[in-house]
Amino acid sequence: MPNIPRGRRRLLVPAAVALAVACAAPPPAAARNPFDGKWTVHNSSETCKVKSNTWTLIVHNGSVTAPGNYPPTGSISETGRSRWTRAAKFDGLPVTYTGTFHGNTGSGTFISSARVPCTGRFNARRM
Repeated sequence: MPNIPRGRRRLLVPAAVALAVACAAPPPAAARNPFDGKWTVHNSSETCKVKSNTWTLIVHNGSVTAPGNYPPTGSISETGRSRWTRAAKFDGLPVTYTGTFHGNTGSGTFISSARVPCTGRFNARRM
């Protein structure tokens, strides 16, 4: 060791060990939401022009998206509360979904923002 007084050497060794341990620790894992993954969503309505529709919802870190022309924006919380908006298949106007997810299933309601709003229900199942 270089010319370091004995009392200071005792302080340097534990600090060096702590630094080595901190540097060797793996990086923290990326945040994960318990509902992350692919889901099949089935819409049904008696009042909308499209009476039934099935599509894929993708959840990543709680944020929702989907392939295709009508990707939703919104989220599913870690407790399972969901809210997202997606363009309607018929006229492209926003449709707002709210619901609850538990384990591998989810369900809730939706309402369109059309001039004459329509409503319906959705059910989701993890793929």
